[in-house]
Amino acid sequence: MTDSSHQKPLDLLVAGGTVVSGQGRQEAAIGVRDGRVACIGAPESMPAAEETLDVSGKLVLPGVIDPHVHCRAYSSHIDSLADVARSAAHGGVTTMVVFATGEENETMLTTLGRIREEGEAGSVIDFSLHAWIFEDFEYLAEIPKAIDSGVTTFKVMMGYKKRGRGRCIPDEYFYAALDIAGRHGGTVLVHAENGPVIDYLENKAFDAGMDGADFQEYSRPPELEAENVARSIHLADLAGCPLYIVHLTSTLALDEAQRGLAAGKNIVVETCPQYLTLTGDAIREMGAPAKVAPPLREEADIAALWKAIQEGWISLIGSDHAPYTVAQKNDPPFTESPFGAPGIETLLPVLYSEGVAQGRISAERLVQLTSENPARTLGCYPQKGALLVGSDADLVVIDPEGRSTVTAAGQHTNSDYTLFEGWELTGRLEHSLLRGKPLLRDGELVQEPGYGQFVPRAASGAAL
Repeated sequence: MTDSSHQKPLDLLVAGGTVVSGQGRQEAAIGVRDGRVACIGAPESMPAAEETLDVSGKLVLPGVIDPHVHCRAYSSHIDSLADVARSAAHGGVTTMVVFATGEENETMLTTLGRIREEGEAGSVIDFSLHAWIFEDFEYLAEIPKAIDSGVTTFKVMMGYKKRGRGRCIPDEYFYAALDIAGRHGGTVLVHAENGPVIDYLENKAFDAGMDGADFQEYSRPPELEAENVARSIHLADLAGCPLYIVHLTSTLALDEAQRGLAAGKNIVVETCPQYLTLTGDAIREMGAPAKVAPPLREEADIAALWKAIQEGWISLIGSDHAPYTVAQKNDPPFTESPFGAPGIETLLPVLYSEGVAQGRISAERLVQLTSENPARTLGCYPQKGALLVGSDADLVVIDPEGRSTVTAAGQHTNSDYTLFEGWELTGRLEHSLLRGKPLLRDGELVQEPGYGQFVPRAASGAAL
């Protein structure tokens, strides 16, 4: 498809590649002008361009949107927002949505403003924010103003009762967030685990001398994820609020999500690469660095998640990037070690290699999961998540025959380990553009911190 008004010279022509969307693929060139896609079509139909990027034999995909990113914002994560953005850019991510965790006595709007300023000063990629929910009705009263400012999504944590403020939200505050957000066009994200029961089981496990994977598996069983998924769906439906279930991990939780989706409930489901590739054996091998929540499950859960992706029950994939150093993870006893692992830089490479190259999903489905559906769900489509005339010219170029090896030393996060150490991946990221400007060239970051922009989002309604 071309734009009949493209007589003005293009800034850049991306030519020779196969352009992939969620609906199909075509051998086509992409013309870029003023940071946006100006035209798509046969190279000979394109106007003159100041520069041409030859991507012959390569796949051209929309830039990845990572909807699930943690950074150092009133937390002990080792990466600042700018650090995460640097790592993200090296992994083909052009837009990320970061959790804005507030400080004590800080209002929601103050937190969002502070973290937005930090991002505008230092991020090399575009970004938006999720507001964090705390057990404070005055804080929740600012949800409508946050939505007016372009922040339309609100995160509720349910799984960490021992870890203090904002980590295990009581039901009355959870429902209030659903009620207020739902009435004003927002969406609520939920980390679905039953925190109070987890606390009880953790105490039992500790008293029994459990450690490592045994402690994790006993205290955070899939039944407690499934229970909270089901309860969250019912509460969101009662409140009339779209619900986004983050990092779903287990067959039991998937059953509850599928039941809700089949009944027409307004929910979307996300999972993460680690839950599609790793089992609890990773904790037995690596120890605390592989401690995440919900925990890594079993091979049967991995198979069920891939099947749900293929069938459309799971519609988004995020990294849940939660960066720490090995020392931060290993110095405390396992039971006190922080949850989380780095992952934004390996999001696309692992999904392409384990999904597309292994024949589990098509490149078109990959685009849906990592670009189109996040953009639609989060309210920034088609500005982001698509290569359509008028969309931001955010794209990533992949050599499908290329190879790469994952190492901590080769990553660009401040975290000094990766869950995928030594993995040989098929498919290599070569180039990326953000708003028409080079972000990666031959795998090297060429853009400066501060180039990234805040992306205000519209109410999305969540359902796809």
